[in-house]
Amino acid sequence: MSTLTKVPFSIQPLTFKLWLFVVVTALAHLFIGYQLGDRMGLFIGFLMAIALNCLVFFFGESQLLKRLRCQRLEGQDPWGLQHIATDFSKRAGISTPALFIMNHKTPAAFSTGHAWRNATICLSTGLLKKLTPEEVQAVIAHQVCHIVKVDTFGFGASSTIANSFIGMARVLDRLLPTSWLSKWKARPFMNLLSPVAWLVIRLVVKDKSFYEADDLAVSLLGDRKVLAQALWKLESYAQTAPIDVPPCTSHLFIVNPEGLRETNWFFLLHPKMETRLRRIVGYYPL
Repeated sequence: MSTLTKVPFSIQPLTFKLWLFVVVTALAHLFIGYQLGDRMGLFIGFLMAIALNCLVFFFGESQLLKRLRCQRLEGQDPWGLQHIATDFSKRAGISTPALFIMNHKTPAAFSTGHAWRNATICLSTGLLKKLTPEEVQAVIAHQVCHIVKVDTFGFGASSTIANSFIGMARVLDRLLPTSWLSKWKARPFMNLLSPVAWLVIRLVVKDKSFYEADDLAVSLLGDRKVLAQALWKLESYAQTAPIDVPPCTSHLFIVNPEGLRETNWFFLLHPKMETRLRRIVGYYPL
């Protein structure tokens, strides 16, 4: 691994935006609660705002790791992942993230958590087997950049809130008579609340977030082509062998792990790979 100088990162503006997002969602709970139930509604809205923030800060990321059956990397580390993550994190000025392994044949990677405390990077076994050591380094560098930019907090918070809408829609649809659903072949509440969930995520997840992480990863690596090759491979494998991930979580991954399917086109949040590669190396395809 090359020894580069420490890369300057600025996370204060991003931190402010994320705290603003949390405050706005809390005020929305209070306003809606008051409009629906006066003082009692205000109190219920206050409790819901606290519950939501607790869910976002303490449970959202752990639930994703649990759903995907990720195991923390402890003890033997034949790939040298801990050393790589420590080196990149030190140069980025953050604590070394915890490393998890997801047992899946498709190469994939995602990160969760906050820059001001230990975050999490998860790599699939397929990634470790099918990518070169240099490409694995590029993936880890990219995830470290998402953490230091506080993208992981914003992505995780939006995912948790969006999932609450999806869960609510499923419960409400199940309460409807089965004969009615069979007759109309529709899930009215899911159709109504899915756009709301997408809007919540889209308010936070921008193409710019991925572009900036790409640029910062190149600064850490000192090699544009190795990052481009890693992204190209990850995208190719995701298209041929997609991963079934929990709803509203695909944006946490370095590339869309679900591939392009008719059932998920509405929630596609990653920028086009062609655009990302042209920005990194100036041409497409590789």
